[in-house]
Amino acid sequence: MISPCRTHALLITILLSFVGPVHARAQSGVKDNLVQMIKKVGAHGNVSVRHPIDEDVTKGTSFGGSIGLAPGHTSGWKYPVSLTLFSEDLHSPNGAQFAFVRHFGLLAGVGYGWHFGRLATGASFQVGYALTREKTEGDLLAAWGTPSVGVRADNAFLWRPQFKTEYFITEKFTIRAGVDYMHSHPEIVVTTPTGQVTGWDLSNIHANVGIGFYPFRK
Repeated sequence: MISPCRTHALLITILLSFVGPVHARAQSGVKDNLVQMIKKVGAHGNVSVRHPIDEDVTKGTSFGGSIGLAPGHTSGWKYPVSLTLFSEDLHSPNGAQFAFVRHFGLLAGVGYGWHFGRLATGASFQVGYALTREKTEGDLLAAWGTPSVGVRADNAFLWRPQFKTEYFITEKFTIRAGVDYMHSHPEIVVTTPTGQVTGWDLSNIHANVGIGFYPFRK
């Protein structure tokens, strides 16, 4: 008859014989996925235009760079995660600019991509949260006609439907374009000696064109 101690030892030995290979395969799978993701990393150069929906908010053309992942080779569901950094200018009721608000946000969501040879297109919907920073700019006191003014912008929840397309000129170089609607409505409060003013909406329609370079893509 096998003793209880020997039985326990035998069971542990059998369990470890299964856990070891499973753990190794899991580590191998994570490593392979990480390598594949690194191979898709690239740099983008963009020219973009934001059109705020609020008449007292403006933003013109801007130039910038970003880091992103190359589209896959097959059509299917995607789960994009992205960082966003943009700013918009605030105007008082008399039209004078008095401050700007900068967003730094993280978004994640779901989308679907279609691939037709060298052409990749996709649509997605993302939600997220942005840290905002306000900074006065221009003649603040003249914009409000008062001897003292205070400005505060709170953080904001974001949501963004987006459509983008990318054409591979070579395996590593692309021409890319996109359009999206960014919903952002932080509470912005201007405090003057006569009271507080609120109501600016920083939501905007955004379009961009640019190039992409993916040095590790094969």
